[in-house]
Amino acid sequence: MALCRRVGVMRRRGQHRRALLMLRNAAYTDENDAKLWTLYGAACARMGRRDAARQAWGHAVWLRDRDRDPVRADVTRGLIDGLDVSVDQTG
Repeated sequence: MALCRRVGVMRRRGQHRRALLMLRNAAYTDENDAKLWTLYGAACARMGRRDAARQAWGHAVWLRDRDRDPVRADVTRGLIDGLDVSVDQTG
């Protein structure tokens, strides 16, 4: 996926916000791509945008449940749970 390569390059260059915006635009352009929503959620979580991460991962879970992909849906639910745990630990 060319998008993943470009996002990786941006992150290595320290252009985290630009990478986040690129992922967000891609996710909203292709609203049915659970992988894009998961990547966007991860980028949000790295930037401290927990609400946006939770929303993106929630959409990814919904898509994966709809597509009958329970294993990936459960993994994504684990990301959301981990986000909630990190919030509890930081106050």
